[in-house]
Amino acid sequence: MLPEIKKLVAEIKPHKSRMTVVAITGILNALATARVALLTKVLFDALSANNQQELMKQVPIVIGLGFIQALSRYYHIYNMNYISEAVVTRIREKLQYKFMTLNLSFHNNYAAGSGGLISRILNDIKTIQDGLRVIADIFLYPLLLVGLLINLIIIDWKLTLSVLIIAPVIGIILKSIARSMRKYIPREREALEYMTSTIKESLDGVRVIQSFNLEKDMAKKLEDQGANYLSIRKTVYKRQEASGPATEFIATALIPMILIYNSYEIAAGRGTAGNIIGFIASLLMINAPIKKIQEAYVRIQEVVISVRRIFEIIDNPSEVPQTANPVAFPKDWKKIVYKDVSFAYGKEMILKNVNLEINRGEVVALVGASGSGKSTIVNLLERFFDATSGEILIDGVNIRDIGLVELRRNIALVTQDVFLFSDTIEKNIWAGDYNRDREDVQKMAKLANAHDFIMKTPQGYQSRVGDRGNLLSGGEKQRVSIARAMFKDAPVLILDEATSALDTASEIEVQKGLDHLMEGRTALVIAHRLSTIQKADKIVVMRAGEIVEIGTHASLLSLKGEYHNFHSLQHN
Repeated sequence: MLPEIKKLVAEIKPHKSRMTVVAITGILNALATARVALLTKVLFDALSANNQQELMKQVPIVIGLGFIQALSRYYHIYNMNYISEAVVTRIREKLQYKFMTLNLSFHNNYAAGSGGLISRILNDIKTIQDGLRVIADIFLYPLLLVGLLINLIIIDWKLTLSVLIIAPVIGIILKSIARSMRKYIPREREALEYMTSTIKESLDGVRVIQSFNLEKDMAKKLEDQGANYLSIRKTVYKRQEASGPATEFIATALIPMILIYNSYEIAAGRGTAGNIIGFIASLLMINAPIKKIQEAYVRIQEVVISVRRIFEIIDNPSEVPQTANPVAFPKDWKKIVYKDVSFAYGKEMILKNVNLEINRGEVVALVGASGSGKSTIVNLLERFFDATSGEILIDGVNIRDIGLVELRRNIALVTQDVFLFSDTIEKNIWAGDYNRDREDVQKMAKLANAHDFIMKTPQGYQSRVGDRGNLLSGGEKQRVSIARAMFKDAPVLILDEATSALDTASEIEVQKGLDHLMEGRTALVIAHRLSTIQKADKIVVMRAGEIVEIGTHASLLSLKGEYHNFHSLQHN
């Protein structure tokens, strides 16, 4: 069994009882259908012989078999549809959770971006869902095929053997199709990923696209990707549909030959009209299970590839590793220490042997040119990814030994690019810690200098913020995010250029909230505007992944080094 099929079977296992019903009803349907096909011979022979007694005897049997067919088919399809929905819902949940636990390196380096990941969670899972429904027919159609073949053998075994000569031809066709599908379906999935990525990019960047008149360029980009996708799909459809007409033509061509053969049999006294009708009925009915088996065979190729693509993500080892025996976050910690910490993206060194001590209660500012490693230092503290070498210690405890949830519970984050959930203002602030009473939301909003503007919105705290908070201004979003960080009440605070994108008036309002937020907390502040960090206890100056200066605002100015140059540049 292919490993992808094993993974899918493992997902189906929780639904064993329903699968049993699917199997039993599929078998019942196959047996009833095959029996009805055979009874056509008996009915026509009785009709030809004008045997009313035999005819009346068989009619209730046919009606009973028809009822079994209908009832078993209903429960067969109903249960398999439910199972397919339940299985893909669970896989979708696993995939979404995996997206959230994969480290930032994975997300930053994924070729098709978030749009490509969305394609997997939508398109590949839809392929699995459709495939599961077809694969359910494995319980029905192979048995029906066998039953109909038995009918043919019972009616005329010599003719049946002659007809079966074509079976190897159908096998060769199926094998050829499977080989083609394995080649083209991965290309199709990849093309669909890039199309989804472009569509998402168009929605996320609509403001920039309109501003720079890029509508036609983006439309052309999607058009080219669509043309590539259609070209691949055309080839897939050619391969996929090739088997149906071939087998139908073979079956149709056989019918006149069977009629000629049976005319000689009847003339010789060895055959009856019932034989002809029964044989042709069974033969024509064989076409359905052959087509369904062919379709299932093709679908399996698609499902295998989609399962492989999905479990490539689910089984991806790029999660931040967690220790089997995590320790608690030190309660009365005194110091955070970066000890010989280096970090690399592939071959590019981002941090080089960084050594830094942060005392509890200190405000430590990180300054330097873009790409100097400031954000990497704070990202490593929250373990969005791990250091390539060296260690980060909290009172001598390596942060890798602390449970990930516990570590992040003790760190609050406020960034320049504020992300708000498409929900109410209250829910966004409460997201800081759902375990706390939501009654504290207003208190934190007041401390964040957000309460007044919130009360001016149509529904106050129940007002929705829109997608990513786009119904609020930049300063309003930032104050909501500060209130959320306050609500979390974590002892360590990271401010990643929290005011750099704001106008002066908004910055003043936001800074009031930040001042409240930093009270009694250890803060790591990334800032481009040196005016906002002059009161920091410690300023760390970075260049090309290394710390080049550490000190207070006054002491660093007196050194007339890197910090002095930054200050002079901004002051001038």
